Amino acid sequence: MKEKSNANSKYFAVLEKIIATRVEYGITQMNIADHLKLGEGGYFKLEKGRSKLDLKRLFEILEYLEISPEEFFKGIK
Repeated sequence: MKEKSNANSKYFAVLEKIIATRVEYGITQMNIADHLKLGEGGYFKLEKGRSKLDLKRLFEILEYLEISPEEFFKGIK
């Protein structure tokens, strides 16, 4: 069970970093939702972990934020 818990904590660390980066850059949820062709509610669910963030969407978000995956994942443990 510990492995699953560790995976969950890493998943939520990724979501928290997306939020922190978005806020730091002054980007709204709606900006990213539009880029992903989602409604604001759909994007809100992604950030809150209520909808699963798949790898494709993660890379689309990073592209919008203009941050490389290597840079994004620095410091996530």
